[in-house]
Amino acid sequence: MSNERAGGQTVAEAYLTSLHTCGIKHVFANSGTDFAPLIEAMVRMKSDGRPAPEFITVPHENVAMAMAQGYSKITGEASCVMVHVNVGTANAVMGVMNAKRDNVPVLLAAGRTPVTETGHAGSRDVLIHWAQENFDQAGIVRENVKWDYELRAGQPVGTLVQRALDIALTEPQGPVYLQLPREVLGDEARDVGPAPRRALGTTPAVPSGRMIEEAAAMIARAQMPLIIAGRSGRTAAAFHGLGDLAVEHGIPVVQGLHSSIASSNPMYLGFATKDVLAMADLIVVLDAPVPWVPHNMRPRPETKLIHIAHDPHFSDYPMRGFESDLAVAGDPTAAIEMLRVALRDALREKHAQVDARRSKVSELRNAILARRAAVIEQAKDSAPIYPAFVAHALNQVKDRDAIISDELGVPLPFLDFEEPNCFLAGSSGGLGVGLGQALGAKFAARERQVITCCGDGSYMFGLPTAAHYVGRAENLPTLTIIMNNSMWYAVRRATLGMYPDGMASKANKLPLVDLTPQPDYEKIVEACGGYGEKVEDPAKLVSALERALQKVADGTSVTLNVTTRARE
Repeated sequence: MSNERAGGQTVAEAYLTSLHTCGIKHVFANSGTDFAPLIEAMVRMKSDGRPAPEFITVPHENVAMAMAQGYSKITGEASCVMVHVNVGTANAVMGVMNAKRDNVPVLLAAGRTPVTETGHAGSRDVLIHWAQENFDQAGIVRENVKWDYELRAGQPVGTLVQRALDIALTEPQGPVYLQLPREVLGDEARDVGPAPRRALGTTPAVPSGRMIEEAAAMIARAQMPLIIAGRSGRTAAAFHGLGDLAVEHGIPVVQGLHSSIASSNPMYLGFATKDVLAMADLIVVLDAPVPWVPHNMRPRPETKLIHIAHDPHFSDYPMRGFESDLAVAGDPTAAIEMLRVALRDALREKHAQVDARRSKVSELRNAILARRAAVIEQAKDSAPIYPAFVAHALNQVKDRDAIISDELGVPLPFLDFEEPNCFLAGSSGGLGVGLGQALGAKFAARERQVITCCGDGSYMFGLPTAAHYVGRAENLPTLTIIMNNSMWYAVRRATLGMYPDGMASKANKLPLVDLTPQPDYEKIVEACGGYGEKVEDPAKLVSALERALQKVADGTSVTLNVTTRARE
Protein backbone atom coordinates (compact mmCIF):
# COMPACT_ATOMS: atom_id res chain seq x y z
CA MET A 1 0.00 0.00 0.00
CA SER A 2 1.37 3.43 -0.92
CA ASN A 3 1.45 6.40 1.40
CA GLU A 4 -0.84 8.29 -0.97
CA ARG A 5 -3.66 5.84 -0.24
CA ALA A 6 -3.35 6.18 3.54
CA GLY A 7 -5.55 9.25 3.98
CA GLY A 8 -9.16 8.76 5.01
CA GLN A 9 -8.73 5.36 6.64
CA THR A 10 -7.98 4.26 10.16
CA VAL A 11 -4.87 2.44 11.26
CA ALA A 12 -7.09 -0.62 11.82
CA GLU A 13 -8.12 -0.55 8.15
CA ALA A 14 -4.51 -0.05 7.09
CA TYR A 15 -3.48 -2.98 9.28
CA LEU A 16 -6.03 -5.30 7.68
CA THR A 17 -5.05 -4.16 4.20
CA SER A 18 -1.38 -4.70 5.03
CA LEU A 19 -2.05 -8.26 6.23
CA HIS A 20 -3.90 -9.01 3.00
CA THR A 21 -1.18 -7.43 0.87
CA CYS A 22 1.42 -9.58 2.65
CA GLY A 23 -0.45 -12.77 1.83
CA ILE A 24 -2.36 -13.37 5.07
CA LYS A 25 -5.68 -14.81 3.92
CA HIS A 26 -7.13 -15.79 7.30
CA VAL A 27 -6.83 -14.65 10.91
CA PHE A 28 -7.75 -17.08 13.69
CA ALA A 29 -9.12 -14.75 16.34
CA ASN A 30 -10.61 -14.54 19.82
CA SER A 31 -11.77 -10.98 20.33
CA GLY A 32 -12.21 -8.54 23.20
CA THR A 33 -12.88 -4.87 23.85
CA ASP A 34 -9.61 -3.97 22.11
CA PHE A 35 -11.04 -5.22 18.80
CA ALA A 36 -13.55 -2.37 18.45
CA PRO A 37 -11.51 -0.48 15.78
CA LEU A 38 -10.87 -3.73 13.90
CA ILE A 39 -14.53 -4.74 13.85
CA GLU A 40 -15.52 -1.28 12.61
CA ALA A 41 -12.80 -1.55 9.96
CA MET A 42 -14.01 -4.96 8.81
CA VAL A 43 -17.55 -3.71 8.33
CA ARG A 44 -16.42 -0.55 6.50
CA MET A 45 -14.05 -2.45 4.22
CA LYS A 46 -16.65 -5.06 3.35
CA SER A 47 -19.16 -2.31 2.57
CA ASP A 48 -16.62 -0.59 0.31
CA GLY A 49 -15.60 -3.84 -1.40
CA ARG A 50 -12.01 -3.58 -0.18
CA PRO A 51 -10.10 -6.84 0.34
CA ALA A 52 -9.18 -7.97 3.84
CA PRO A 53 -8.31 -11.26 5.50
CA GLU A 54 -11.12 -13.54 6.64
CA PHE A 55 -11.42 -13.58 10.42
CA ILE A 56 -12.28 -16.97 11.93
CA THR A 57 -13.99 -16.86 15.32
CA VAL A 58 -12.23 -19.31 17.64
CA PRO A 59 -13.60 -19.44 21.22
CA HIS A 60 -10.23 -20.16 22.85
CA GLU A 61 -6.73 -18.91 22.13
CA ASN A 62 -5.10 -22.33 22.50
CA VAL A 63 -7.30 -23.68 19.71
CA ALA A 64 -6.57 -20.60 17.57
CA MET A 65 -2.80 -21.06 17.93
CA ALA A 66 -3.10 -24.76 17.15
CA MET A 67 -5.20 -24.02 14.05
CA ALA A 68 -2.58 -21.56 12.85
CA GLN A 69 0.13 -24.18 13.26
CA GLY A 70 -1.81 -26.83 11.37
CA TYR A 71 -2.53 -24.34 8.60
CA SER A 72 1.11 -23.27 8.27
CA LYS A 73 2.48 -26.81 8.39
CA ILE A 74 0.27 -27.88 5.49
CA THR A 75 0.55 -24.74 3.33
CA GLY A 76 4.14 -23.72 4.15
CA GLU A 77 2.81 -20.17 4.55
CA ALA A 78 2.77 -17.81 7.50
CA SER A 79 -0.40 -17.73 9.57
CA CYS A 80 -1.92 -15.10 11.81
CA VAL A 81 -3.68 -15.20 15.17
CA MET A 82 -5.17 -12.25 17.03
CA VAL A 83 -6.08 -12.32 20.71
CA HIS A 84 -7.38 -10.05 23.47
CA VAL A 85 -4.73 -7.99 25.31
CA ASN A 86 -2.70 -9.62 28.10
CA VAL A 87 -5.23 -12.29 29.07
CA GLY A 88 -5.58 -13.57 25.53
CA THR A 89 -1.81 -13.52 25.19
CA ALA A 90 -1.52 -15.58 28.37
CA ASN A 91 -3.91 -18.21 27.02
CA ALA A 92 -1.91 -18.32 23.78
CA VAL A 93 1.49 -18.82 25.46
CA MET A 94 1.45 -22.62 25.28
CA GLY A 95 0.69 -22.42 21.57
CA VAL A 96 3.55 -19.95 21.14
CA MET A 97 5.90 -22.39 22.87
CA ASN A 98 4.79 -25.17 20.53
CA ALA A 99 5.22 -22.92 17.48
CA LYS A 100 8.73 -21.98 18.58
CA ARG A 101 9.94 -25.56 18.97
CA ASP A 102 8.19 -26.63 15.76
CA ASN A 103 9.57 -23.61 13.85
CA VAL A 104 6.15 -22.48 12.66
CA PRO A 105 5.84 -18.91 11.28
CA VAL A 106 2.89 -17.49 13.21
CA LEU A 107 2.19 -13.78 13.60
CA LEU A 108 0.49 -13.47 16.98
CA ALA A 109 -1.13 -10.06 17.25
CA ALA A 110 -2.71 -8.85 20.46
CA GLY A 111 -4.60 -5.77 21.40
CA ARG A 112 -3.32 -3.62 24.22
CA THR A 113 -5.65 -2.20 26.81
CA PRO A 114 -6.13 1.56 26.33
CA VAL A 115 -3.36 3.62 27.92
CA THR A 116 -5.37 6.84 28.14
CA GLU A 117 -8.13 7.44 30.65
CA THR A 118 -9.79 10.26 28.71
CA GLY A 119 -9.34 12.32 25.56
CA HIS A 120 -9.69 9.68 22.84
CA ALA A 121 -12.60 7.73 21.41
CA GLY A 122 -10.66 4.59 22.32
CA SER A 123 -9.84 5.67 25.89
CA ARG A 124 -10.72 3.45 28.80
CA ASP A 125 -14.48 3.08 29.15
CA VAL A 126 -14.97 -0.07 31.25
CA LEU A 127 -13.50 -1.11 34.61
CA ILE A 128 -11.49 -4.00 33.15
CA HIS A 129 -9.27 -1.61 31.16
CA TRP A 130 -7.35 -0.72 34.31
CA ALA A 131 -6.98 -4.31 35.45
CA GLN A 132 -5.72 -5.52 32.06
CA GLU A 133 -2.69 -3.26 31.80
CA ASN A 134 0.78 -4.76 32.20
CA PHE A 135 4.09 -2.98 32.66
CA ASP A 136 5.45 -5.26 29.93
CA GLN A 137 2.75 -7.24 28.13
CA ALA A 138 5.21 -8.67 25.60
CA GLY A 139 7.25 -10.07 28.46
CA ILE A 140 4.64 -12.82 28.68
CA VAL A 141 5.86 -14.30 25.38
CA ARG A 142 9.29 -12.74 24.80
CA GLU A 143 11.38 -15.84 25.49
CA ASN A 144 9.38 -17.83 22.94
CA VAL A 145 9.16 -15.43 19.99
CA LYS A 146 11.73 -14.26 17.48
CA TRP A 147 10.62 -10.62 17.65
CA ASP A 148 8.10 -8.46 19.50
CA TYR A 149 7.00 -4.88 19.12
CA GLU A 150 4.22 -2.45 20.00
CA LEU A 151 2.76 -0.23 17.30
CA ARG A 152 3.13 3.46 18.20
CA ALA A 153 1.07 6.42 17.01
CA GLY A 154 2.19 7.69 13.61
CA GLN A 155 4.25 4.61 12.72
CA PRO A 156 3.73 2.87 9.34
CA VAL A 157 1.71 -0.20 10.25
CA GLY A 158 2.35 -1.82 6.87
CA THR A 159 6.10 -1.67 7.41
CA LEU A 160 5.72 -3.35 10.79
CA VAL A 161 3.52 -6.13 9.39
CA GLN A 162 6.10 -6.79 6.68
CA ARG A 163 8.91 -6.80 9.22
CA ALA A 164 7.07 -9.20 11.50
CA LEU A 165 6.40 -11.65 8.66
CA ASP A 166 9.93 -11.28 7.26
CA ILE A 167 11.33 -12.37 10.61
CA ALA A 168 8.78 -15.15 11.13
CA LEU A 169 9.47 -16.63 7.68
CA THR A 170 13.26 -16.42 7.88
CA GLU A 171 14.93 -19.70 8.84
CA PRO A 172 14.87 -20.99 11.47
CA GLN A 173 11.22 -19.95 11.24
CA GLY A 174 9.13 -19.17 14.29
CA PRO A 175 6.45 -17.03 15.92
CA VAL A 176 6.51 -13.24 16.31
CA TYR A 177 4.39 -10.93 18.45
CA LEU A 178 2.83 -7.54 17.66
CA GLN A 179 0.87 -5.40 20.12
CA LEU A 180 -1.83 -3.11 18.73
CA PRO A 181 -3.13 -0.44 21.19
CA ARG A 182 -6.80 0.43 20.80
CA GLU A 183 -6.29 4.19 20.52
CA VAL A 184 -3.64 3.78 17.82
CA LEU A 185 -5.86 1.42 15.80
CA GLY A 186 -8.65 4.01 15.94
CA ASP A 187 -6.47 6.89 14.71
CA GLU A 188 -6.31 8.06 11.11
CA ALA A 189 -3.56 6.32 9.16
CA ARG A 190 -1.09 8.91 7.87
CA ASP A 191 1.84 6.71 6.89
CA VAL A 192 1.22 3.06 6.04
CA GLY A 193 4.55 2.27 4.45
CA PRO A 194 5.32 0.80 1.01
CA ALA A 195 3.80 -2.43 -0.25
CA PRO A 196 6.13 -5.46 -0.28
CA ARG A 197 8.19 -5.73 -3.47
CA ARG A 198 9.44 -9.29 -2.95
CA ALA A 199 8.54 -12.56 -1.33
CA LEU A 200 8.61 -12.16 2.43
CA GLY A 201 11.27 -13.83 4.51
CA THR A 202 14.85 -14.57 3.48
CA THR A 203 15.91 -17.14 0.91
CA PRO A 204 17.37 -20.01 2.97
CA ALA A 205 21.15 -20.19 2.91
CA VAL A 206 22.62 -23.00 0.82
CA PRO A 207 25.16 -25.17 2.66
CA SER A 208 28.82 -24.67 1.81
CA GLY A 209 29.84 -26.83 -1.14
CA ARG A 210 33.15 -27.56 0.57
CA MET A 211 31.38 -28.78 3.70
CA ILE A 212 29.06 -30.99 1.67
CA GLU A 213 32.07 -32.50 -0.12
CA GLU A 214 33.70 -33.17 3.25
CA ALA A 215 30.51 -34.81 4.50
CA ALA A 216 30.34 -36.98 1.37
CA ALA A 217 33.95 -38.07 1.86
CA MET A 218 33.22 -39.01 5.49
CA ILE A 219 30.17 -41.03 4.41
CA ALA A 220 32.21 -42.79 1.71
CA ARG A 221 34.76 -43.91 4.30
CA ALA A 222 32.05 -45.41 6.51
CA GLN A 223 30.94 -49.00 6.26
CA MET A 224 27.45 -48.40 7.71
CA PRO A 225 26.38 -44.75 7.62
CA LEU A 226 22.97 -43.83 9.02
CA ILE A 227 20.73 -40.82 8.48
CA ILE A 228 18.57 -39.63 11.37
CA ALA A 229 15.94 -37.42 9.75
CA GLY A 230 14.21 -34.86 11.93
CA ARG A 231 12.01 -32.12 10.51
CA SER A 232 13.44 -32.16 6.99
CA GLY A 233 10.45 -33.99 5.49
CA ARG A 234 8.11 -31.01 5.69
CA THR A 235 8.68 -30.15 2.04
CA ALA A 236 7.83 -32.55 -0.77
CA ALA A 237 11.27 -31.97 -2.27
CA ALA A 238 13.02 -33.04 0.94
CA PHE A 239 10.69 -35.99 1.58
CA HIS A 240 11.14 -37.48 -1.88
CA GLY A 241 14.74 -36.30 -2.21
CA LEU A 242 15.83 -38.05 0.98
CA GLY A 243 14.13 -41.23 -0.18
CA ASP A 244 15.97 -41.08 -3.51
CA LEU A 245 19.30 -40.39 -1.80
CA ALA A 246 18.85 -43.33 0.56
CA VAL A 247 18.01 -45.77 -2.24
CA GLU A 248 20.65 -44.54 -4.65
CA HIS A 249 23.49 -44.76 -2.14
CA GLY A 250 22.25 -47.53 0.11
CA ILE A 251 22.04 -45.44 3.30
CA PRO A 252 19.45 -46.43 5.93
CA VAL A 253 17.18 -43.76 7.39
CA VAL A 254 15.44 -43.51 10.76
CA GLN A 255 13.22 -40.66 11.89
CA GLY A 256 12.04 -38.83 14.97
CA LEU A 257 8.74 -37.05 15.63
CA HIS A 258 8.06 -36.31 11.97
CA SER A 259 7.51 -38.39 8.85
CA SER A 260 10.58 -37.77 6.69
CA ILE A 261 10.63 -40.67 4.22
CA ALA A 262 8.09 -43.07 2.71
CA SER A 263 7.31 -46.07 4.93
CA SER A 264 7.74 -48.41 1.94
CA ASN A 265 11.23 -47.14 1.12
CA PRO A 266 13.61 -50.13 1.28
CA MET A 267 16.12 -48.04 3.26
CA TYR A 268 13.61 -47.00 5.93
CA LEU A 269 14.30 -48.56 9.34
CA GLY A 270 11.68 -46.81 11.44
CA PHE A 271 13.05 -45.20 14.59
CA ALA A 272 16.38 -44.99 16.32
CA THR A 273 17.05 -47.92 18.66
CA LYS A 274 20.10 -48.98 20.63
CA ASP A 275 20.89 -51.64 18.05
CA VAL A 276 20.57 -49.28 15.08
CA LEU A 277 22.77 -46.63 16.71
CA ALA A 278 25.37 -49.25 17.68
CA MET A 279 25.44 -50.54 14.11
CA ALA A 280 26.33 -47.16 12.57
CA ASP A 281 29.93 -45.99 12.23
CA LEU A 282 28.77 -42.60 10.90
CA ILE A 283 25.53 -40.74 11.55
CA VAL A 284 24.14 -37.81 9.59
CA VAL A 285 21.74 -35.88 11.85
CA LEU A 286 19.44 -34.05 9.46
CA ASP A 287 17.55 -31.16 11.06
CA ALA A 288 16.97 -33.06 14.31
CA PRO A 289 17.43 -31.09 17.53
CA VAL A 290 17.18 -34.29 19.62
CA PRO A 291 18.34 -37.23 17.46
CA TRP A 292 18.45 -39.63 20.41
CA VAL A 293 18.02 -39.49 24.18
CA PRO A 294 21.49 -40.01 25.70
CA HIS A 295 20.04 -41.26 28.99
CA ASN A 296 18.51 -44.19 27.09
CA MET A 297 20.82 -44.76 24.11
CA ARG A 298 23.73 -43.24 22.25
CA PRO A 299 26.10 -44.06 19.37
CA ARG A 300 29.42 -45.75 19.93
CA PRO A 301 32.16 -43.29 21.03
CA GLU A 302 34.09 -43.77 17.78
CA THR A 303 31.06 -43.12 15.53
CA LYS A 304 31.50 -40.03 13.38
CA LEU A 305 28.71 -37.45 13.67
CA ILE A 306 27.56 -34.91 11.07
CA HIS A 307 24.84 -32.38 11.95
CA ILE A 308 23.04 -30.53 9.14
CA ALA A 309 20.41 -27.84 9.82
CA HIS A 310 19.71 -24.16 9.36
CA ASP A 311 21.26 -23.83 12.82
CA PRO A 312 23.05 -27.15 13.48
CA HIS A 313 23.78 -26.10 17.08
CA PHE A 314 20.11 -25.25 17.78
CA SER A 315 21.16 -22.18 19.67
CA ASP A 316 17.67 -21.49 21.05
CA TYR A 317 17.92 -24.65 23.19
CA PRO A 318 19.48 -23.57 26.52
CA MET A 319 21.12 -26.98 27.17
CA ARG A 320 22.03 -29.34 24.35
CA GLY A 321 25.19 -31.45 24.48
CA PHE A 322 25.18 -33.58 21.32
CA GLU A 323 28.69 -34.08 19.96
CA SER A 324 29.61 -33.33 16.37
CA ASP A 325 32.56 -33.96 14.05
CA LEU A 326 31.12 -31.76 11.31
CA ALA A 327 28.42 -29.08 11.64
CA VAL A 328 26.92 -27.92 8.35
CA ALA A 329 24.71 -24.83 8.37
CA GLY A 330 22.17 -24.40 5.60
CA ASP A 331 18.85 -25.45 4.13
CA PRO A 332 18.32 -29.19 4.72
CA THR A 333 16.35 -29.56 1.48
CA ALA A 334 19.27 -28.12 -0.50
CA ALA A 335 21.70 -30.21 1.53
CA ILE A 336 19.91 -33.43 0.59
CA GLU A 337 20.24 -32.82 -3.14
CA MET A 338 23.81 -31.52 -2.85
CA LEU A 339 24.82 -34.55 -0.80
CA ARG A 340 23.11 -36.92 -3.20
CA VAL A 341 25.13 -35.52 -6.10
CA ALA A 342 28.40 -35.38 -4.15
CA LEU A 343 28.06 -39.02 -3.10
CA ARG A 344 27.95 -40.15 -6.73
CA ASP A 345 31.63 -39.26 -7.06
CA ALA A 346 32.57 -40.22 -3.52
CA LEU A 347 31.08 -43.73 -3.88
CA ARG A 348 31.97 -44.26 -7.54
CA GLU A 349 34.44 -47.04 -6.78
CA LYS A 350 32.54 -48.57 -3.88
CA HIS A 351 29.67 -50.45 -5.51
CA ALA A 352 30.38 -53.67 -3.61
CA GLN A 353 30.36 -51.83 -0.30
CA VAL A 354 27.05 -50.13 -1.12
CA ASP A 355 25.45 -53.39 -2.31
CA ALA A 356 26.55 -55.18 0.88
CA ARG A 357 25.00 -52.37 2.89
CA ARG A 358 21.73 -52.63 1.00
CA SER A 359 21.62 -56.34 1.75
CA LYS A 360 22.23 -55.74 5.46
CA VAL A 361 19.56 -53.02 5.61
CA SER A 362 17.11 -55.35 3.87
CA GLU A 363 17.66 -57.97 6.57
CA LEU A 364 17.16 -55.38 9.32
CA ARG A 365 14.05 -54.00 7.68
CA ASN A 366 12.50 -57.46 7.28
CA ALA A 367 13.18 -58.18 10.95
CA ILE A 368 11.52 -54.89 11.98
CA LEU A 369 8.47 -55.64 9.83
CA ALA A 370 8.27 -59.16 11.25
CA ARG A 371 8.33 -57.85 14.81
CA ARG A 372 5.64 -55.33 13.93
CA ALA A 373 3.49 -58.06 12.40
CA ALA A 374 3.91 -60.18 15.52
CA VAL A 375 2.68 -57.34 17.72
CA ILE A 376 -0.37 -56.86 15.49
CA GLU A 377 -1.12 -60.59 15.52
CA GLN A 378 -0.97 -60.62 19.32
CA ALA A 379 -3.13 -57.50 19.54
CA LYS A 380 -5.89 -58.36 17.09
CA ASP A 381 -8.11 -60.12 19.64
CA SER A 382 -7.03 -58.24 22.75
CA ALA A 383 -9.20 -55.89 24.78
CA PRO A 384 -8.54 -53.22 25.91
CA ILE A 385 -7.30 -52.44 22.42
CA TYR A 386 -3.58 -52.06 21.76
CA PRO A 387 -2.65 -48.60 20.41
CA ALA A 388 -0.53 -50.36 17.78
CA PHE A 389 -3.66 -52.14 16.56
CA VAL A 390 -5.43 -48.80 16.13
CA ALA A 391 -2.53 -47.68 13.90
CA HIS A 392 -2.78 -50.94 11.97
CA ALA A 393 -6.52 -50.42 11.45
CA LEU A 394 -5.93 -46.83 10.30
CA ASN A 395 -3.47 -48.05 7.68
CA GLN A 396 -6.26 -50.16 6.22
CA VAL A 397 -8.85 -47.41 5.89
CA LYS A 398 -7.17 -44.00 5.57
CA ASP A 399 -6.48 -42.31 2.23
CA ARG A 400 -2.94 -42.28 0.88
CA ASP A 401 -2.68 -38.53 1.53
CA ALA A 402 -4.68 -38.47 4.78
CA ILE A 403 -3.33 -36.07 7.41
CA ILE A 404 -2.93 -37.38 10.94
CA SER A 405 -2.59 -34.86 13.75
CA ASP A 406 -1.14 -36.89 16.61
CA GLU A 407 -0.89 -35.98 20.26
CA LEU A 408 0.11 -38.92 22.47
CA GLY A 409 -2.19 -41.04 20.33
CA VAL A 410 -1.16 -43.89 18.05
CA PRO A 411 2.48 -45.08 17.97
CA LEU A 412 4.15 -43.64 14.88
CA PRO A 413 6.27 -46.79 14.18
CA PHE A 414 3.05 -48.63 13.31
CA LEU A 415 1.67 -45.98 10.93
CA ASP A 416 2.43 -46.02 7.21
CA PHE A 417 2.97 -42.86 5.15
CA GLU A 418 3.84 -42.56 1.49
CA GLU A 419 3.40 -38.82 0.99
CA PRO A 420 4.92 -35.73 2.69
CA ASN A 421 3.06 -33.63 5.24
CA CYS A 422 0.79 -36.43 6.34
CA PHE A 423 1.83 -36.56 10.00
CA LEU A 424 1.61 -33.53 12.30
CA ALA A 425 2.97 -33.78 15.81
CA GLY A 426 4.37 -31.35 18.34
CA SER A 427 7.85 -30.91 19.78
CA SER A 428 7.25 -28.86 22.91
CA GLY A 429 4.86 -30.97 24.95
CA GLY A 430 2.33 -28.17 25.33
CA LEU A 431 -0.77 -30.35 25.39
CA GLY A 432 -3.93 -29.41 23.54
CA VAL A 433 -2.50 -28.87 20.06
CA GLY A 434 -3.96 -31.97 18.37
CA LEU A 435 -7.59 -30.96 17.84
CA GLY A 436 -6.89 -27.40 16.70
CA GLN A 437 -3.97 -28.47 14.51
CA ALA A 438 -6.29 -30.86 12.70
CA LEU A 439 -8.81 -28.07 12.12
CA GLY A 440 -6.09 -25.82 10.72
CA ALA A 441 -4.90 -28.61 8.43
CA LYS A 442 -8.45 -29.19 7.21
CA PHE A 443 -8.86 -25.46 6.67
CA ALA A 444 -5.76 -25.56 4.46
CA ALA A 445 -6.64 -28.80 2.62
CA ARG A 446 -10.39 -29.29 2.63
CA GLU A 447 -10.16 -32.07 0.04
CA ARG A 448 -8.03 -34.33 2.28
CA GLN A 449 -8.98 -36.62 5.13
CA VAL A 450 -7.86 -35.18 8.47
CA ILE A 451 -7.68 -37.42 11.54
CA THR A 452 -6.78 -36.47 15.10
CA CYS A 453 -5.31 -39.19 17.32
CA CYS A 454 -4.94 -38.15 20.93
CA GLY A 455 -4.91 -39.48 24.45
CA ASP A 456 -7.88 -38.91 26.72
CA GLY A 457 -5.93 -36.34 28.73
CA SER A 458 -4.76 -34.58 25.56
CA TYR A 459 -8.36 -34.47 24.35
CA MET A 460 -9.43 -32.56 27.47
CA PHE A 461 -6.47 -30.19 27.06
CA GLY A 462 -7.57 -29.58 23.46
CA LEU A 463 -10.72 -27.75 24.63
CA PRO A 464 -13.05 -30.02 22.67
CA THR A 465 -16.15 -27.85 22.96
CA ALA A 466 -14.31 -24.90 21.41
CA ALA A 467 -12.64 -27.09 18.79
CA HIS A 468 -15.81 -28.92 17.76
CA TYR A 469 -17.65 -25.60 17.63
CA VAL A 470 -15.16 -24.29 15.07
CA GLY A 471 -15.40 -27.53 13.11
CA ARG A 472 -19.14 -27.06 12.81
CA ALA A 473 -19.13 -23.29 12.25
CA GLU A 474 -16.48 -23.42 9.53
CA ASN A 475 -17.60 -26.73 7.97
CA LEU A 476 -14.36 -28.54 8.81
CA PRO A 477 -15.36 -32.18 9.30
CA THR A 478 -12.60 -34.26 10.87
CA LEU A 479 -12.29 -37.60 12.64
CA THR A 480 -11.07 -37.57 16.24
CA ILE A 481 -9.84 -40.84 17.74
CA ILE A 482 -9.45 -40.73 21.52
CA MET A 483 -6.98 -43.35 22.77
CA ASN A 484 -8.69 -43.75 26.11
CA ASN A 485 -6.51 -45.54 28.67
CA SER A 486 -8.04 -43.66 31.63
CA MET A 487 -4.73 -42.24 32.80
CA TRP A 488 -1.89 -39.80 32.29
CA TYR A 489 0.23 -42.53 30.74
CA ALA A 490 3.25 -40.26 30.17
CA VAL A 491 3.36 -39.49 33.91
CA ARG A 492 3.07 -43.18 34.79
CA ARG A 493 5.82 -44.11 32.34
CA ALA A 494 8.13 -41.37 33.65
CA THR A 495 7.61 -42.45 37.26
CA LEU A 496 8.23 -46.16 36.60
CA GLY A 497 11.13 -45.32 34.30
CA MET A 498 12.89 -43.35 37.01
CA TYR A 499 11.98 -45.74 39.83
CA PRO A 500 11.56 -49.20 38.23
CA ASP A 501 11.90 -50.92 41.60
CA GLY A 502 10.44 -48.16 43.74
CA MET A 503 7.30 -48.13 45.84
CA ALA A 504 5.31 -46.70 42.93
CA SER A 505 6.06 -49.79 40.81
CA LYS A 506 4.24 -51.93 43.41
CA ALA A 507 1.25 -49.64 43.90
CA ASN A 508 -2.13 -50.60 42.46
CA LYS A 509 -2.93 -46.97 41.72
CA LEU A 510 -0.48 -44.10 41.30
CA PRO A 511 -1.20 -40.59 42.61
CA LEU A 512 -1.83 -37.91 39.95
CA VAL A 513 -2.08 -40.50 37.16
CA ASP A 514 -5.63 -41.85 37.23
CA LEU A 515 -8.27 -40.17 35.03
CA THR A 516 -11.40 -41.89 36.29
CA PRO A 517 -14.33 -41.60 36.39
CA GLN A 518 -14.31 -41.16 32.62
CA PRO A 519 -16.62 -38.69 30.85
CA ASP A 520 -18.58 -39.93 27.86
CA TYR A 521 -16.15 -38.24 25.49
CA GLU A 522 -18.02 -39.37 22.40
CA LYS A 523 -21.02 -37.26 23.42
CA ILE A 524 -19.15 -33.95 23.41
CA VAL A 525 -19.04 -33.79 19.62
CA GLU A 526 -22.76 -34.59 19.48
CA ALA A 527 -23.49 -31.30 21.26
CA CYS A 528 -21.82 -29.61 18.28
CA GLY A 529 -23.77 -31.47 15.61
CA GLY A 530 -21.31 -34.34 15.18
CA TYR A 531 -21.43 -38.10 15.65
CA GLY A 532 -19.85 -40.00 18.52
CA GLU A 533 -19.24 -43.68 19.14
CA LYS A 534 -17.46 -45.76 21.76
CA VAL A 535 -15.32 -48.68 20.58
CA GLU A 536 -14.18 -51.42 22.96
CA ASP A 537 -13.96 -54.53 20.74
CA PRO A 538 -10.93 -54.75 18.39
CA ALA A 539 -13.01 -56.81 15.97
CA LYS A 540 -15.31 -53.82 15.47
CA LEU A 541 -12.59 -51.20 15.10
CA VAL A 542 -12.11 -51.28 11.31
CA SER A 543 -15.85 -51.09 10.62
CA ALA A 544 -16.16 -48.21 13.10
CA LEU A 545 -13.35 -46.36 11.33
CA GLU A 546 -14.91 -46.95 7.92
CA ARG A 547 -18.28 -45.73 9.19
CA ALA A 548 -16.63 -42.68 10.75
CA LEU A 549 -14.68 -41.71 7.64
CA GLN A 550 -17.80 -42.02 5.50
CA LYS A 551 -19.64 -39.63 7.81
CA VAL A 552 -16.67 -37.23 7.64
CA ALA A 553 -16.78 -37.43 3.84
CA ASP A 554 -20.47 -36.54 4.06
CA GLY A 555 -19.66 -33.45 6.14
CA THR A 556 -20.11 -34.63 9.73
CA SER A 557 -17.36 -34.51 12.36
CA VAL A 558 -16.90 -37.77 14.26
CA THR A 559 -15.33 -38.75 17.57
CA LEU A 560 -14.43 -42.36 18.31
CA ASN A 561 -13.80 -43.02 22.00
CA VAL A 562 -11.55 -46.09 21.81
CA THR A 563 -10.83 -48.00 25.01
CA THR A 564 -7.12 -48.79 24.91
CA ARG A 565 -4.44 -50.25 27.13
CA ALA A 566 -1.27 -48.51 28.23
CA ARG A 567 1.64 -48.70 25.79
CA GLU A 568 4.07 -50.91 27.71
